[in-house]
This record gives sequence, C-alpha cells and structure tokens, in this order.
Amino acid sequence: MVNLNNIYNYYSSQLAIPKNYSKPQSHEKDDLKTVYKNMVKQNQSSPFYKFAFPDSTQAYAIGIKEAAMQLDSQSQSLGNHEDSIFQQMTAVSSNENVILASMNSNDTDGLPDQLSIEIQTLAKGQTNVGNYLPSGELSLEPGSYSFGIAVGQNEYTFNLNIHSGDTNLDIQRNLASSINDNNIGIRANIRNNRVDGTSALVLRSEAVGQSGDSELLFHFDESYLENDISSFLGVNQVETAPTNAQFTINGDFHSSISNRISLNHSIDLDLLSETEEPITISLVPDEEKISDQLDDFLQSYNRLVDISRNGSSQKGATRLFRDVTNVARHHQKELTAAGIQVDENGYLSKTEEVDNGKIQVLFDEKNSAFRRDLKRTTEHMTLNPLEYIDKTVVTYPNTKVNYPNPYEPSKYSGLLYNDYA
Repeated sequence: MVNLNNIYNYYSSQLAIPKNYSKPQSHEKDDLKTVYKNMVKQNQSSPFYKFAFPDSTQAYAIGIKEAAMQLDSQSQSLGNHEDSIFQQMTAVSSNENVILASMNSNDTDGLPDQLSIEIQTLAKGQTNVGNYLPSGELSLEPGSYSFGIAVGQNEYTFNLNIHSGDTNLDIQRNLASSINDNNIGIRANIRNNRVDGTSALVLRSEAVGQSGDSELLFHFDESYLENDISSFLGVNQVETAPTNAQFTINGDFHSSISNRISLNHSIDLDLLSETEEPITISLVPDEEKISDQLDDFLQSYNRLVDISRNGSSQKGATRLFRDVTNVARHHQKELTAAGIQVDENGYLSKTEEVDNGKIQVLFDEKNSAFRRDLKRTTEHMTLNPLEYIDKTVVTYPNTKVNYPNPYEPSKYSGLLYNDYA
C-alpha cells in the first residue's frame, strides 16, 4: 500500500516548482470522463500485482507521472490551435531607430499584418527662454519678490528674497532649483552666453503636444501677484510652441498629443524621429517565445529520459526508456527536418537550423503522426506509471468475463502530483 507520509515528504522538499513546470493543467468534463473510462477499461484486463513501494520507488513512479503530464502539456502549447504559442504575435519595426513597436495584447483582430507609417512631425513640448541678463550684476533692488507660473489648470507661486550681495545669475539659479525640486511639470536650467557674460532662465515642459483649447502648456499672469519678476526675467517669451505628432498609417492621416500611440490597445508604437521613407510594422509569430517553448518541451522530454536512465534499479526502467525514445527514433526524419536531433543516448536537442514552420507542422494535433504517438505514450504513462516498477503477478484477470471495478484503478493511477488536482 502507498505510504502517504512518504509522498508528503517527497513533495515537501519540492515546494519551489520550476518556472517551466508551473503552468496549471486543466481538462474539460468530457476529458475527465475519458480518463476515468480508460482507467476502468485497463483494470478489466489488468492482473493484480504485488509490489514493494519504498521511498525511492514512490519518487520514481510519481516522477514518471508528472514528467509525462508536463511533456504532453508542452507539446500541446506547440500545437496548431488558437491557444498555440504560434498564435502569439510580436510587432517588428523595419527601423527601430525611428519607430519602436511592442505588443500590448495578443488580440490583433482588425489589424492588418503590416502597417506602413510615415511621420511628418513629432509631438513637441514648450520651451521658453528668458532675457539674457548680466550674470555678475544685480539688476533688481534687494527685497522680497514672487514668481507665478500656470501649468495647465494649476497655478504655482515661488517667493524669493534678494539680498544686496546676490547677482542675476544667483536669482536665476535659485529659482531654477526651486522649480525643479517641486516637480510641477516644468524643468528649468540656465543658458549662458560666455561671450558677453550674460545668462538666461530656460523653462521646458515635461509634457508634449497640445491638449485642450490652450495652445500653450504653461503661461504667466502677473496681475494677481505683488512684485512678480516674470517680466524682468523675460520667461514669457516662447522659443518653441507645443505641437502634436502628425503621421499617416497606411495612407490615413492621424494626429496625437503624444509620441507614444496605441493601436486597438494591441500594439504600442513609440515615435522617435521624423521619417524620410515609410516604416513598416509587421505582425509575426514571436520567435523568442516559440524558441523558449521548444526548449521547455525538450527539457520535459529529456527529463523522462533521465528518469528511465536513473531508474536502473527498476526492471521496468528499460521499458520506460524504450517507450520514450521509440517515439523520437520512429519520427527521427521529421524531427531532423524541423531542426531537432536525437543523440545516441535518446536525448533531444536543437540544431542551428530550427525551422519554426516545420515545428508547427510537427506538433499539429490533427495531422502529425509524431504528435499522435507522443500523446498516446504520455497518456499511457500518466494513466499507469506503476507499469514501470518491479512487481509480481498475483492473479490474472478472467479473460472470459471481465467485470469493471471502478475503485481498483486508484492503486495504479491515483498517484499524487504537485501542480494538478
């Protein structure tokens, strides 16, 4: 009888499930019915066995079941269906220095396979440059002053105390530091003219584009502040007005207040510079994800080979090795054509010539003989992993009249495993 304490101890040491084994398994109701019927059918024609079940044998049997389930799950992900890894697309730009494309969602309905984009202008922010004042002089009387600036719908006031030893450059630097420290959406710095020894306060908006009815992102109003020095500094002079991005997508004109646009909430585009020629954005299968998924499949397959090679104490390990490797050896020609090689020890690995198109065909659930053979093998291992352990036949079934015993299969196929219930 299975020692549940040993099984618990086996899993308590493996609580950290590897990332590629963390995908939950799920079945439809009809699938579970099929599994149950297969269990009952197998029990009708299966002998009754006697076997020892030490810790090592339990870990060996449970490992077979989990590895077989994981292998089937990984091969399903590579199949040709709507949830396949091949249906997960990525957006590729023909020039990432001009437009950077990224996928935000796999829902690409309504989007063409290719987009032709031309950028006439980028969205720009507002830049104001103040008066050039003598840097080493003080052009104001010492005293208390204010500085008011409106950013969008928000108004901000800064108070300054000017002393007799201060200079125009000191005033500009102190005000720039206060603006930057308060994070009001404006970045301030000083522009120096070293030829005539003058300096000007420069204000740049962090936002870009024209939003709302106002043509400016920030402005000044001296009517409500006493001793406002905005005019003295000359910061109301607009050097660059804010503009919206203007571009065409497949010939249709568009405008945006941002240089980051979203198409159907599926593709995000970062507009980086104006174009001299059309830039193409293509929707293609995500080769990196396909490669990672194929790596996971090979790892799961090789894990079963490892279990069979490391289970030499079990006579059934030889049969396990044969069942696992026969699938690959029987379809070695198709595997090789797709870029997967089989070595002398039965392990699978990628070559440098992996063909994603042939990989998709290789795992097609409807048309691939390799996929059918692999599924049949993994289902058999999942249903009865105890077939690969040492056991002694106690009684043979009645071959004339077989009576199903729905409770008996639990001894052979009701093993626990760590990420499925």
